[in-house]
Amino acid sequence: MKHPKDTRTLFSLSAISGALLALSVGAVQADSVTTQNTISGIDVNSLVAFNSGGNDCRPWQDCDDDDGGVIVTPPEGDDSALPAVSSVEAAGPYTPTIDKNVGSSREGWVAYPQNIGQDGVKHPVLIWGPGGGTGPAEYDWFLNRLASHGFIVYSEVSTGNGTEMKSAITWLQQQNDNPSSPLYQNINVSRIAAGGHSMGSITTFAMADDPRLTTTIHVAGGSFDGNGSDSLRNPTLYIGGTEDFATSNTTRDYQNTDSVPVFFTILDDTDHIAATRNGMPLITAWLRWHLAGEVERKTDFIAPDCTYCSGIYDSEYKNW
Repeated sequence: MKHPKDTRTLFSLSAISGALLALSVGAVQADSVTTQNTISGIDVNSLVAFNSGGNDCRPWQDCDDDDGGVIVTPPEGDDSALPAVSSVEAAGPYTPTIDKNVGSSREGWVAYPQNIGQDGVKHPVLIWGPGGGTGPAEYDWFLNRLASHGFIVYSEVSTGNGTEMKSAITWLQQQNDNPSSPLYQNINVSRIAAGGHSMGSITTFAMADDPRLTTTIHVAGGSFDGNGSDSLRNPTLYIGGTEDFATSNTTRDYQNTDSVPVFFTILDDTDHIAATRNGMPLITAWLRWHLAGEVERKTDFIAPDCTYCSGIYDSEYKNW
């Protein structure tokens, strides 16, 4: 794989562009007579982006033909913050619990902190697809670990077509509005990820264009036809292993990803089954960055000397 140092120029230009964009957005907000969360009366928390051309644009894209628009990234409000952790290599500060036989199908599992909503925290969401022939029970350790970091994690047997993932998002939105649910008003419904292992990754590709998503994660599960990236609309994490038979397909998906920011790593001494467990710190850090607003974690992934670019990680990235 190409070493990340080959992308230093791209990273530098991206950083400069990002700084200019932040100044532009800040000026618009300063001139506005509305609250921090609105611009000209528009609730930016509900926007993908705002631009004069009216395109279906993402916060990291400039979709205006005339460069006359303003791309607005939803603010990092207090409701996206989770308690800080000193390490993503271990469990987080929350004690997790799991409810079984939930969801619209009554076949899902949802893990969340026992003291959910404490201190006013709104918890981000991951919809997780198990590998083929397995279900949530085989990933209970995964669900518990992420719930200990403050995430709500829903998992159900993977279908390959993504319908169960879409239904899970809808069900969680309903739970957030249901006073009898333990999740009531404790979900950050603007911060939702989808991801999965093997068949779960393929299932994620199938629904990755859902506008409710913030990011997707694909572990040891490249698409069969190489067109998985066509559905991507958000920053994406690919994970493979040196001993994983699916890594060639995952590599092809990475190579074909040309429209969204993407990070790809191949874990040393890792086979198909071990990819999720060995990639757990990476997944946790990615979610804390993209869902919990810990923007300082960007340099763990996107920098010449990034944390996940050496040691057991053979990594590269593009489109940032």
